[in-house]
Amino acid sequence: MAVESKINSDEDLIGQAKRGDSHAYGRLVERYQDQVYTLACRTLGDPNRALDAAQDAFVRAWRALSGFQGNSKFSSWLYRITLNCCYSELRRRGIPADSMPSADMDEIRSSTDSSSFDRALEKQDLIERLLQGLPPLYRSIVVLHYLQGLDLNEIAHITGRPVGTIKAYLFRAREKLRDQADRLEAGGRPPHEIRDKAS
Repeated sequence: MAVESKINSDEDLIGQAKRGDSHAYGRLVERYQDQVYTLACRTLGDPNRALDAAQDAFVRAWRALSGFQGNSKFSSWLYRITLNCCYSELRRRGIPADSMPSADMDEIRSSTDSSSFDRALEKQDLIERLLQGLPPLYRSIVVLHYLQGLDLNEIAHITGRPVGTIKAYLFRAREKLRDQADRLEAGGRPPHEIRDKAS
């Protein structure tokens, strides 16, 4: 059993793939395809474009695999490639990835009450609606932290931004999600749904 788990480790599969074993890389794709697609789908908000971005990410990762040194987890490296593919798609469509007003650092430090946000996360259908109201960069950070379970250091590595910036983005995203959740509870619709209906 221990031999089987070693054969299935990311490190072993990466080593085999670097030596040209496409089947080993295929096993890595199978292992991470759901997480990569979920990240792309929630970042882009479009299942078809997310599928294209996920496929592009795996192709780019295969081509760049020889340069993967193992200084980070394979999943972190792959998520960064996925986000880069998503951001390229957004740029192509003229959509800014992180257009939200700045948050005051004192607000961030003093904001420890996340109970309403945590309750909202438990309602998957609600979170799907609310996530669409966030800019793509914020969406991806929320997905990586709350849905994929990554810590702030890993997210900082994946996004190429400092940990303090990730904390600020996460704070702003939670605030925007709280505002949208409050609006829904009051019988309204999130602003992005009103805009979409008017289009």
